Amino acid sequence: MRSAMPDRVVTAVNGLQPSSGIERQGPVKRRIGIVGGVGPYASLHFCSEVLRLSGATTDDAYPATVLVAEQLPSRIAHLLGGGASPLPLLLRTVEQLEQAGVDVIAIPSATTHAYRPQLTQAVSVPICDLLAETAAALERNRYRRPLFLATEATVGLGLFEPHLALGTVARYPGPQHQDDIGDFIARVKRGEPIPELRNEFAQWIEQLKIGHEGDPDPDCAVLACTELSMLAPAAAGRTHLIDVTEVLASAVLAP
Repeated sequence: MRSAMPDRVVTAVNGLQPSSGIERQGPVKRRIGIVGGVGPYASLHFCSEVLRLSGATTDDAYPATVLVAEQLPSRIAHLLGGGASPLPLLLRTVEQLEQAGVDVIAIPSATTHAYRPQLTQAVSVPICDLLAETAAALERNRYRRPLFLATEATVGLGLFEPHLALGTVARYPGPQHQDDIGDFIARVKRGEPIPELRNEFAQWIEQLKIGHEGDPDPDCAVLACTELSMLAPAAAGRTHLIDVTEVLASAVLAP
């Protein structure tokens, strides 16, 4: 077990406590734009994490945020070839955020980063890259065998893989476990009670077995879907976790 986590890295279990905020000299000056609706509950959770990690204690010290949430069609369905494109509404969202005067844009969804190249071309405001920031967090922690818990589309497209450091090999659950992940994500989107879901997810992840006999086990699990971030276990366990929501929130708060 590591004795400490590097700066800007995220919830980890195994006795390591979630980060309590970023040390700052004064209020965060950045105006943060948030692409909402990707999904809706996960977007609100991301906004809450930005506030928590800001280190602010008074109203005027919290970062200014602008959230635009359109009724977006499923990115998963579209990327798997079976649904309407969300790109027109995503483009409208980032354009609205730019018009609102934000300094940086966050998309609190790993799957939606499949559209990030088109979105970055549409606006002059920088759009933080959740995929690259997560890879950097893995590198800082020297994790080389991350297990990615993500949507079927994120896994199928290998969205994180181009960003991983040399020598880091992505691992993925088998079909049955992937179905379980999809079910957890869908239940969060439906608005099922989070405390009960979190307890169920904590038990599920501690029992997760990956790899063949003789292969080294994953050295961490990445909560690579922002709905799963909402289910991050509150208590320490044996599995080291990287939470992409905390990674992204810390990145947009960085000077």
